[in-house]
Amino acid sequence: MAAKFRRAMAEHLAEPAWKALLGRLEESSAEFREIWARHEVVGAGSRTKVFRNAHVGLLRVEHTDLWLGPSSGPRMVTYAPADEETRQRLDRLQALEPADV
Repeated sequence: MAAKFRRAMAEHLAEPAWKALLGRLEESSAEFREIWARHEVVGAGSRTKVFRNAHVGLLRVEHTDLWLGPSSGPRMVTYAPADEETRQRLDRLQALEPADV
């Protein structure tokens, strides 16, 4: 959790409220101070999402966010098949006529 907080804080370094929160966390928890001193940062990365489609079944896709500015701002989201079976199911789904869907 501290690594995620460090990533988020990188966008708010000049904000007094964030600095104050960090100070309170460091004052109140020796464990937090120890973890914070490691300077670990967790990147956003991608994750797998699973959807159930009525026409083709389960779809497993890799979900990735590309932030176009601060993480509270606009982003581009991509979904890519996580396996060959999903790729084939997405091909079948794309081939369906609008009346079939």
